[in-house]
Amino acid sequence: MKKILLILIYFPLTLLAQTSHIVNTGMLYFNPYELNISTGDTVYWINEGGNHNVNFDINTLTGLSFNNPESFVSTPTTSTDIYSYVFTISGTYNYDCSVYGHAAGGMTGKIIVNNANSINDQIFTKKIIKITDLLGRKTKQKNQFLIYLYNDGSSEKKIIIE
Repeated sequence: MKKILLILIYFPLTLLAQTSHIVNTGMLYFNPYELNISTGDTVYWINEGGNHNVNFDINTLTGLSFNNPESFVSTPTTSTDIYSYVFTISGTYNYDCSVYGHAAGGMTGKIIVNNANSINDQIFTKKIIKITDLLGRKTKQKNQFLIYLYNDGSSEKKIIIE
């Protein structure tokens, strides 16, 4: 009976710890470049313009494997939603955009996946590092769409009307 009660309490708590993260992509950038997440978290790559993909398999610049814990490649697209992925294995993942010339122009990124327990300690220290408008300009004005960027690499899109 105690085991069943423990499972019923623990399982919903693990669901609460899972988070979604957004990586904005555009002409020769992934923003944020480096993202710290927890196992079980989902990352969404959002296209802000151009034809892009996410390549976690073979480094476009060197032709060598990234040696990531898992390898995958999305299909290049001009769609707003480039790709999403649930990271289930902890470790450091390097990636790039394998569309011709993009990685050479600096379109590379890194995702560090921590075990769920180690990242839970960081949840309580999440702080806003920057507030920008939709064009990425630093602002604190109200009555417009704002993007809140946090120290853990996550972001939120908000509109505050006063």
